[in-house]
Amino acid sequence: MEEITPNEIARWLGVTGLQFRNWLRAQKDADHPIVAGHEYRSRYRFTRAEADQLATEFQSGTTHPRTSRRPSPRPSDPPPARAHPGRDTAADDPFSGLTMSTDRGHRITAAWMGETVTTLADLLRPGLSMVIVGINPSPVSVAAGHYYQGQIGQRFYARLAQASILNLAAAGSADDAAYVAGIGFTDVVKRPTSRAQGLRPGELQHGRALLDEKLAALHVPRVLFTFKGGAQALLGTFEGHGLLADRTLAGAEVFVMPGPMERTDRVQLALAQLADWWAS
Repeated sequence: MEEITPNEIARWLGVTGLQFRNWLRAQKDADHPIVAGHEYRSRYRFTRAEADQLATEFQSGTTHPRTSRRPSPRPSDPPPARAHPGRDTAADDPFSGLTMSTDRGHRITAAWMGETVTTLADLLRPGLSMVIVGINPSPVSVAAGHYYQGQIGQRFYARLAQASILNLAAAGSADDAAYVAGIGFTDVVKRPTSRAQGLRPGELQHGRALLDEKLAALHVPRVLFTFKGGAQALLGTFEGHGLLADRTLAGAEVFVMPGPMERTDRVQLALAQLADWWAS
């Protein structure tokens, strides 16, 4: 099995190896399931799927080292307050350390499963040629008011441009340019979290039902999943990425983008297939 090191992930992200390793240590302190069992002084080694997830989560939240560290309370310290019983305060405040843009863009407040959340509005309308679907908005994107911000988001847009789907030279933000060109945006879950583990039981099922209704009402012919994890959460497990010949969503054909850490040759093959699919 191919193994990926923290330094490889850091180079892809454009940060130092030390910064990324410090972030990994903070995630270990916070009991992140991928690194919780890591032994002190041993080397980190990740599968490609784990590397994809960690790279995405690094970009989705604050990137300062050790932001997730939870210091042990002193005997005299009172227990930390919780906004909701049984919930992690950090999960209730995904925007900690972020600055909201003065231009709200597509940032809204909306109802989600009995609570009010700050999120991104669906960019959907009749006549769309394709809808891009994410698992849920990243706090970085919500703070900026536009879909797919940060380095991973910008590389996603660059891949769409390489497949002749998006014109990055168009005026305005990339999601606005895509929307004008007939491409919509939504998420399965509308509540932002700093990492995928922040989703609560029942959210994916609730979001799937809503997504089916949205897409069926619009008669969208194509759906593009930005991450394999989101597609598998809704459609079940499958191998690889690209056009899913045996799966549809609300009657739409489904294409799954390669992960952020996928090998360059596989990315190029996937983008060639994406370009053919878009042109067909």
